[in-house]
Amino acid sequence: MGHLGVERTLNLIRDRFYWVRMQQDTEHFVTQVCECLKSKRPQRAARAPLMPIVTTRPFELVSIDFLHLEACKQGYEYILVIMDHYTRFAQAYPTKNKSAKTVVEKLFDDFALRFGFPEKIHHDMGKEFENQLMAQLQRCCHVRGSHTTCYHPQGNGQVERFNRTLLSMLRTLTSAQKSDWKKSLCKMVHAYNCTRSDTTGFAPYYLLYGRSPRLPIDLLFNIQPNETQQSYAEYVKDWQSRMQQAYKIATKTATRESNRGKKGYDKRVYGADLQPGGRVLVRNLSERGGPGKLRSFWEDKVHIITKRRSDISPVYEVVPEGGGKRRVLHRNLLLPCDSLPIDSPEIDSKMTKRTKKTKSNTSPCHLCQREESSDSEMDEEMELVCQFPPAQHNGHRAVSLNPDAEPFTPDQPDQDNASKVNESQANWMNNIPEEEDGGQDMELHQDRPEPSAETATEEEEDAAVPPPAFSYPKREHRRPRMLTYYALGEPTMVELGIKELPVSMIPTGKELWRPWVVPGVKVQS
Repeated sequence: MGHLGVERTLNLIRDRFYWVRMQQDTEHFVTQVCECLKSKRPQRAARAPLMPIVTTRPFELVSIDFLHLEACKQGYEYILVIMDHYTRFAQAYPTKNKSAKTVVEKLFDDFALRFGFPEKIHHDMGKEFENQLMAQLQRCCHVRGSHTTCYHPQGNGQVERFNRTLLSMLRTLTSAQKSDWKKSLCKMVHAYNCTRSDTTGFAPYYLLYGRSPRLPIDLLFNIQPNETQQSYAEYVKDWQSRMQQAYKIATKTATRESNRGKKGYDKRVYGADLQPGGRVLVRNLSERGGPGKLRSFWEDKVHIITKRRSDISPVYEVVPEGGGKRRVLHRNLLLPCDSLPIDSPEIDSKMTKRTKKTKSNTSPCHLCQREESSDSEMDEEMELVCQFPPAQHNGHRAVSLNPDAEPFTPDQPDQDNASKVNESQANWMNNIPEEEDGGQDMELHQDRPEPSAETATEEEEDAAVPPPAFSYPKREHRRPRMLTYYALGEPTMVELGIKELPVSMIPTGKELWRPWVVPGVKVQS
């Protein structure tokens, strides 16, 4: 936190420290291990290869999207854009809201009744498109659904590009016309459909109807179409040949333009493919109000890749590292972070409060039983039982004695009783079991006398009372360990033999090491 990149951090470290492979370690920590990765924008963003959508006939795929504008006089502030992917033919419907009911009314009650039901509808992950009403209508009309990944508008790039063109056309209106842009919307869309597209080489209107429209400029200059009188069969045959040729050229041109766009886009591809099980960070794109200039660039939670949707598609399924909801995201919104430290599991605050309460109950001065107070009493009194050492007094303390009491004489122990006690102690020591397998401690239990009837009733009353919260550990009786000989009463004797050495191995006085002798210098004895 607070560093200014690899080079500047490395310069600060070199002025103070040194170790082997210092540059590699610093670069690895700053770019892959440091927690600031979650907050900072990477110098080079990830960019997956482009995967273009290919269609071969009209209304094979229809893309839809909402465009939000300033509210006009009648209260319209949204535009529902519907566009055919093959012919680029577009329709725009002004709406006052973007609810699911509005989408169904414009798509199925207007567009589908004029142009027919499309084979597939492509849209984003907005709630106005992803709902039960749309799913039920698509199921009834045998229309397949398709959607982009979250926060990835490039997946619906064709309709997004049309929104940009439509906005640029609406900006050319005057101030009075902008306040009521609903009246000019249909004219702008018709002008777009009648203009030749560079992607297909034909106007969307021509690819859909097989003829060029008559525009106001044609009526102004009285331009007549260059078509001669012919029969119905000849017109159909001629129209069929022209449409086949137009579709062939449009498909070829669209494929060429798509490959050219992919080639230019893939020049800036950056980032390796991700594998299942890898740890990644997710781009923080949630709207939380405010300008968001201090918002972290990546989400704080680390996610785990579960699988890849397709071998040729850069779309992955991820789940939070600690468990959570599954998400489907594009590769451009993910950042590998395998070197980040694993976060410790979060402890619930309720559990910490409970542990604190239990710790307070296990104090040396434990709480005794609480006396149940009446309903009128609001507070309960607790009695604390503590053991304190006896007070030491330096002086004599005055004690009142009974002068009429008999003088105290200590009883002398009987010899018979003393001998019995010694015999019982000896038997107790002999009955102690020996330690086995590493000296495991054995716990001794003394026999208790059988309780009488009075003591039994007292024990039942005591059993009804709950035991105290704190209890001291039981004392363990261990057999004393004493040092003995190998045999009782007999010392251990070990006989060691004397080994004879040759005379040559017996050192003499001259060969003894003397620290004051310098090597190589003879000392005269």
